[in-house]
Amino acid sequence: MANTIATSDWVCKEVARGFTNSVVFLANVNRTYDDQYKQAGAKVGQTVNARLPQRFTVSDGQAMQLQNLYDQTVPISLTNQKHVAFTWSSNEQTTQLDDVRARYVTPGAEALANAADVLAFDNVYRDIYNSVGTPGTTPSSKLTYLQAGVKLSDGAVPLNGRVAVLDTLAMATLADNVSSLFNPSAVIGEAYREGMFGRKQLGVDEWYQSQNRPAHTTGTFTASTPLVNGANQTGSTLATDGWASGASSLKKGDIFTIAGVYSVNPQSYRSTGRLQQFVVTADTSDSSGAMATLPISPSIITSGQLQTVSNSPADNAVITVLGATSATAGTLATTVSPQSLQFHPDAFAFVMADLVKPDAGCTSSFARSKKYGFSVRMVEQYQIGTDQNPSRLDILIGAATLQARLAARVWG
Repeated sequence: MANTIATSDWVCKEVARGFTNSVVFLANVNRTYDDQYKQAGAKVGQTVNARLPQRFTVSDGQAMQLQNLYDQTVPISLTNQKHVAFTWSSNEQTTQLDDVRARYVTPGAEALANAADVLAFDNVYRDIYNSVGTPGTTPSSKLTYLQAGVKLSDGAVPLNGRVAVLDTLAMATLADNVSSLFNPSAVIGEAYREGMFGRKQLGVDEWYQSQNRPAHTTGTFTASTPLVNGANQTGSTLATDGWASGASSLKKGDIFTIAGVYSVNPQSYRSTGRLQQFVVTADTSDSSGAMATLPISPSIITSGQLQTVSNSPADNAVITVLGATSATAGTLATTVSPQSLQFHPDAFAFVMADLVKPDAGCTSSFARSKKYGFSVRMVEQYQIGTDQNPSRLDILIGAATLQARLAARVWG
């Protein structure tokens, strides 16, 4: 009987299959894979620009009122190359095919998949300003997830296609919490058998749990009443004061609200009557008590096609940081909090591209899938002196938030 050889092409296909079966977050976001990368390869640092949809306001009357076209794009940089390297002998390659699969292929695929999943999760969660829950406290009520749905609906997120990727403890707590509801027995049974919440409930089409979820560490400050410093502010920064003198800090990803500043629906432009949440976009610290300028998202835009809020904050409007003990003379302790996400897939994008195919005395191949938007390269080079086949699997990836309004964070 002829031996079956684990060739480079065969191994790469196995890795591809393992990769697509191992991702959770990445399997539920916008996946972009451009055919041009199959021809020339992608250079490290190359950027893909994702175009966002237009927004228009509606005018009254018969007289035509022209509006500007805002072509907004989000850059997604392909700067993250990750690989798994290993070696096997000709003897192993010839006689131990099943062992090759078990020893190399499956672990390599799972490692690459998880590395990509972790990178994507970490890259995007700090961009999300909509949030529910309390830092350091696992949600114990289904109301928390319904409130996350309200955040999405306020942002004109489609009802169909919503996805939730939860911290494992959050998933277990939710599954236990809803088991007492008057639901079909099959749904309750699913929660008990799988330890996961049932599908298409609480306004979410698909529920998943992921060990790759990020954990956010909040900033810290002593007793403070942070305030807006100056009226009529707009844009992506906010002047503030009122912080306690000494070490006060906010971390990228911390959330706050401003008294009297409400979110608006991006279609109707009407106020939701609920305070707009803002996220700090870069670590900021101060020892003087001023914390002069906070970089924020979304930008404060009070009118026009890109309006985000009902009005500009008033001078001395109170700033309430999520996790602080109170808005007045409150404190914020450093707290580590698992981050779950409830979102529409178009909130995020994940990009993979072909690395250059080397020709210097090696065998290389690709496993590609437009359906899943991925590309894995395998390179193998025989070493005659040792009868070994050093091999490596590589991916080139990038992830970015396309539209933060399409997602909400659930603190745990």
